[in-house]
Amino acid sequence: MAQTDQGTAGTDSMTTIERRAAARKAAGTRRGATPAAADDGPNTVIWWHLANVIDLIHFPIVIALVVLGAMYFSGPVFVFLLTLMVTLQVATLGCPVMWLTGQLRKVHDPDYEVKWSFTAWLYQTYGRWFGVAVFVFFAALTLLLRFALF
Repeated sequence: MAQTDQGTAGTDSMTTIERRAAARKAAGTRRGATPAAADDGPNTVIWWHLANVIDLIHFPIVIALVVLGAMYFSGPVFVFLLTLMVTLQVATLGCPVMWLTGQLRKVHDPDYEVKWSFTAWLYQTYGRWFGVAVFVFFAALTLLLRFALF
């Protein structure tokens, strides 16, 4: 069955962002349309920008902590922080900050596919037991390296 309304024709293949833009454009071309009528929902682009800002802050901090931390804090405090971060990432099957930025992007674009962790993807693709095995492997490797090197 063909769609006769030009405002909805072809929207099945559009992403959420494209549908919002088309609705705003259609509302803006109507005579007497107010700016409020052009909104097809709240403006969520701020969440996308916030995710980008968090990424821009997060990556240099991680690089600085690993590189400069090993040079200046080569004692038990650095080893504890590094072990804590690695253990946290193993426990959550990935970086929690990457998960957060992915969720913020998903608020803006519900069609956005969050890809924050290869381990979480394995868990979702192959099931619970594969995820548990990967967790146990990385936890054991982390603890083995911790006790062997430090």
